[in-house]
Amino acid sequence: MNAAIAAGAILAVSAVFVVLGLGGGILFVPILHWAGFDLGTAAIPLGLMLNGLNTLLALIPYGRAGLVDWKGGLPMAAAAAITAPLGALAQPHLASGTVLALFAGAVTLAAMRAVRGAAKKPALGSPAATPAPHPRRLVFRLGVGAGVGFVGGLLGIGAGFVVAPALMALGYPPRQTAATTALVVTVCSFTGAAGYAGTMELPGLLTALAAVAVIVGSQIGSRLMIKGAKPAWITWGYAAILTAVAVKLLWEAAASSLG
Repeated sequence: MNAAIAAGAILAVSAVFVVLGLGGGILFVPILHWAGFDLGTAAIPLGLMLNGLNTLLALIPYGRAGLVDWKGGLPMAAAAAITAPLGALAQPHLASGTVLALFAGAVTLAAMRAVRGAAKKPALGSPAATPAPHPRRLVFRLGVGAGVGFVGGLLGIGAGFVVAPALMALGYPPRQTAATTALVVTVCSFTGAAGYAGTMELPGLLTALAAVAVIVGSQIGSRLMIKGAKPAWITWGYAAILTAVAVKLLWEAAASSLG
């Protein structure tokens, strides 16, 4: 029953996150954790795999449409691919309360980012061109990729809410930002999951149901976008959910420390 409930929640999250152009890992892990699955051996590695699947399903059409900046995104993705398994290897050495507290912090940052995005008015004018290569920009890309990879592997998130603003700071237009973020998050998620290969214990039924849920949810989300879903409304709801999740995670972390 827990697997079915978790899969249903993952389906709903996948649909909403596709509308928002995000992966979903930041909610997949809490859902799996609260459904009763072990944080380190099941919730985090499976959350990473599902997050990677969700962003991969978005990356394929983005790539076909020519929206992915492969030259600019690959340095970030390569750095994330190196550090994500290191984060995964570090995770077992942390107390569960510490992991929950760190995850709550990441969720809070994502909620703040969502609120800012919902409140911000879209800029007028033509889209900006892809930034030209520059040594400092390359160092910046590598630094962001390395940081995102380690945190992603440690907590089971793709950290698209960090990659996207970093790309926008480099001058990327919105659609190319979403597409290139999908590239980095996909690589970060799958390489992070690989770091748990020796310790993960994934229930077969849960894994199958969750994978199907992500695929179906991504299709629903795509259709919502085509039919004119209201992104601003969804974003505010997403921010409210993230805030509630962060509060609950902090409560659990405090209870775990006291216990």
